[in-house]
Amino acid sequence: MKYDWEESKSRNAKAFIVFIGVVLVIVLLWASGLIRWEDSPKERVDLDDEVIHRADGDIVVPAAEWKALKDEVGQLRQELEQLKSKRNEAVADKKQTVAKANTATTHPDASKSSKDFDSNALTLANYNHDWVQSDATVALKNNTDYVITQVTGRMIYYDMSGNMLDYQDFTKNVIIESGMVKSFSLKGYGHDDNYAYYKSRIVPGSPDRKYKVEFELKSYKTK
Repeated sequence: MKYDWEESKSRNAKAFIVFIGVVLVIVLLWASGLIRWEDSPKERVDLDDEVIHRADGDIVVPAAEWKALKDEVGQLRQELEQLKSKRNEAVADKKQTVAKANTATTHPDASKSSKDFDSNALTLANYNHDWVQSDATVALKNNTDYVITQVTGRMIYYDMSGNMLDYQDFTKNVIIESGMVKSFSLKGYGHDDNYAYYKSRIVPGSPDRKYKVEFELKSYKTK
């Protein structure tokens, strides 16, 4: 029995020495890079699911952060497009409002035969021009439902036989409330020749130095 135990002990010692030698060889080969352990396919799939490798370097970005960054950029683009759309709508609305305002407040020249133009919107209520005055006093009546802020018209001068003597075009910035009469000054006809409006004071000794007037409305503005 004693002999068998000694023999068994010797075999175990040899086996242990061989095992140690194999382990040392494997360690040396691994340390030198000749052998390495690869991740299992399952582990590589998990790694690919978690990270994104860039080909231009060794940078590794977590997939969750990359996705969050892409979502944030997409959100910023969407907000930018919304801002552009609102700005374009605001500009279009402003242009439309200005166009409507101009259409509503500017009444075109009567010579264009516009359907929106009312030639009787303003009429001559009174006219006065004494022979000693260089300016005549013109009074116009607002026959519209709006406040008139500007008037463009023509004064035509006739002798007492109805023959035309001259005319004068003018534009006046004048506020005339609806249904009201407003006066303003305008150069009188023939002052240097002592002319006067036939209903005003006539120069003594020259009864022929008088004239009549006719008012024509060209355009007007309201507010």
